[in-house]
Amino acid sequence: MNRAERFNRLLSILSEVVRHPGQHPSELAGACGVSERTLRRDLAELRRLGFELAYLDGYQLQGRLNLDGSVTPRTWALPIVYEQQLRLLRSSFPALVADAVQSEVEAQAPAALAELFSRAIARMASL
Repeated sequence: MNRAERFNRLLSILSEVVRHPGQHPSELAGACGVSERTLRRDLAELRRLGFELAYLDGYQLQGRLNLDGSVTPRTWALPIVYEQQLRLLRSSFPALVADAVQSEVEAQAPAALAELFSRAIARMASL
């Protein structure tokens, strides 16, 4: 597996934890298409890279948990996840590659976000 494939797998795991917090190891591994052993190894790598992943009745990002036990609203989590993914990108690739990827993501993100809203609105309108 090359560096880009491993990076994509780490992002896939991180995305799944953000989208569906509270999954147990077997559920998370199944959703990501990896074995539980690979999942645990990748979660350890994400923690080593600074992602505050915790297991509290399922995996979730520790950064979303507050001292009083409440959860940070998802709207606040969006910039946190973006910064974490940039940190992962920069720790995994040379600066020139990371800069190019960041520029491309930032150029395409507004349109991608608009498309997500459009699809969600269409789904809700059909209910």
